[in-house]
Amino acid sequence: MPGARQSTMRHDAGWAWLRCTLLVAVALVAQVVTTHAHGGLVQLHQAAGPFIVTVFTAPTPLHAGPVDVSVLVQDRGDGQPVLDGEVYVWLWREGGRTVSGRATQAVAQHKPLYSTLLHLPEAGQWVLEVTVAQGQHSTRVRGQVSATSPRPFVLAYWRSLSLPPVVATLFVVHQWLQRRAARRGKAKRHC
Repeated sequence: MPGARQSTMRHDAGWAWLRCTLLVAVALVAQVVTTHAHGGLVQLHQAAGPFIVTVFTAPTPLHAGPVDVSVLVQDRGDGQPVLDGEVYVWLWREGGRTVSGRATQAVAQHKPLYSTLLHLPEAGQWVLEVTVAQGQHSTRVRGQVSATSPRPFVLAYWRSLSLPPVVATLFVVHQWLQRRAARRGKAKRHC
């Protein structure tokens, strides 16, 4: 029965292609998840007073629009994370535009970090200022960040937007393979 063997091999090849396509779709979804699972790019790292302050921003590169600012505060003496501090973040420009927020661990994806979500209204150079207070100690660090123009919606979310068409395509291919296998099964019974 060489014909049946070839038919089975083609059927197995179709399923192998479907499995491979599913694996690629899962990898795309995993990429979307891991892209948002870190603190971002280091914008500022300074030792000031009793603290070492490291500031991360996302997205990378920094764009006007929503900006995730995460702050790691460490004890300058032993390098341990400070978990009971108060952290405030300011972004301001010449001309008086100021964006600010309190960074908390409740918002952070990683618990040693303090995070806040700010909205940069425009592209350009911004002064980044972070104030850290713990008990009687407080310090302020300052640096410059540059934000580019906001990315178009489609480019910003292309991975997430591509998922529904990929899933729909996989469904259509699966249905096509099922019908093809059913037709071949009927054809063999009639012969």
